[in-house]
Amino acid sequence: MEDFGSALEKNVADLTVMDVYDIAAVVGQEFERIIDQYGCEALSRLMPKVVRVLEILEVLVSRNSISPETEELRLELDRLRLERMDRLEKERKHKK
Repeated sequence: MEDFGSALEKNVADLTVMDVYDIAAVVGQEFERIIDQYGCEALSRLMPKVVRVLEILEVLVSRNSISPETEELRLELDRLRLERMDRLEKERKHKK
C-alpha cells in the first residue's frame, strides 16, 4: 500500500479525494497515538475542528470529480468519523 504521508507532500492543486482520505488516515493515526498516551480529553476540542477541515478539503478537491465509487468511500469515511466520535465520547464518559 502507498505511504499515506506522501499525500501530505503533494502539490495542493494535485490532490485527489483519495489523497484527502490518506491525509485523514495519517491524522487519525496521530490522534490515536495521542489518545493512547494522554487520553481522549487531550483532543476532545481539537478533533471536531480537524474533522471539519478535512471535510472542507474533501469537498473542494471533489467538486470536479465525483464518481459513484468516490461517493461510496466518502460515505464510509463519514461513518467511520461518527464511530470515532462516539468512541471518544464513551471513553470520556467512562473516565468521569
